[in-house]
This record gives sequence, structure tokens and C-alpha cells, in this order.
Amino acid sequence: MANYKGPLDYIDVATRIVEFREKYPTGSLQPWKEPYVLEVRITETTFKTFMVYSAAAYRSPDDQLPGVGYAYEPIPGPTNFTRDSELQNAETAAWGRAMVAALAVDTKKGIASSEEVRNRQTKTTDAPQAKAPAAKRDYTEEEKASAFAVYSLVETQSDIEELKAAWQLNLDLLDVVVEGFTLRDHILARKEALNG
Repeated sequence: MANYKGPLDYIDVATRIVEFREKYPTGSLQPWKEPYVLEVRITETTFKTFMVYSAAAYRSPDDQLPGVGYAYEPIPGPTNFTRDSELQNAETAAWGRAMVAALAVDTKKGIASSEEVRNRQTKTTDAPQAKAPAAKRDYTEEEKASAFAVYSLVETQSDIEELKAAWQLNLDLLDVVVEGFTLRDHILARKEALNG
């Protein structure tokens, strides 16, 4: 359980693009095939719909074997990050995977990007096994005040390790809404800003 990695432990696609550009200044990321919608039969009467995107990472204009990556997003997206932007999220994930397939970026922190991990988490847990999403609950005034304090503290943090600690210490408060955003979304947004 201690080895479980959350979205803060992965590299984001923006960081991978910077690394790709530094190594291959004439390289480019392009669509590989047209995006498409895929419908999968779950049961006799139940279907699930996905947006599928493929991307190619060309290391140079004449690259004959670009890295190709595929990604999909369920429609509708299950999280605030994916709902109404399924195509964009699938595209970003496919870019990250294409750069990995081209052997052009570091994978020491995993092949999946932080965006992919974040987009799959509807409820953060401290264990890797899937759990049914918890029912929304009413938070006490004390919990709301604690979440607000953490929310304010996160805005001042300038280190990813501090954000990881805030995440782990406040797992039970990640769904509290402060100023229109959950604490989870705020911590992830701060991480992206620090990586930017």
C-alpha cells in the first residue's frame, strides 16, 4: 500500500513536451488517425461510449517511424477534468504516450501521465484497488474550516513534495468544495502551475 502512486507522483504531459522539444527541436506531435467514438457492449442492454484519439510523435520532419500512442476517454467524462472535454483529454494523453513510444521522454515515474491518472480518479483512495465511489456527504463546519485552511496553504506551497504531503494528510477532505473547487482539484491545479 505504501507504494501506491497518485496523480502527484507522475510526470505531466506538459513536462514531457518540454523534454521532447529539448531533445528534438524539429520534432512535432500530430494526429495519427482521425479521432472516433467507440461504443462497447457491457451487457445485453448496456453500452459504454468512448472518445478514442491516436497521436504520433515525430522526432524530425523525415521521421519514418514515429512513436504512436492511443488514449480514450469515457463519454461523458467521469470527473470535472474530463466532462465536456473528452476529446482534448484523450488527445493530451495520446501525445504523452506517443512521446513514450518514440523513446523520447523519461519513464522513470511511469508511462501514464499525471493527467491520465487524475482523469481516472473519481474518488481518491490510499489503496490501488478499485472501490465504489463513496456517497456525497455533508461535511461539518469544522471539516469545511480545515479544508479552507489547507486550500489557503496550498496556494503558498512551492514544492511538489509539500503538495503530496497535503494530499496524503487530508484524504478525507479532498471532496470538500472551497471557493467553487474541491480541495483535490485545487491541489492538482497547483501542481500543474508549479510544473508549468
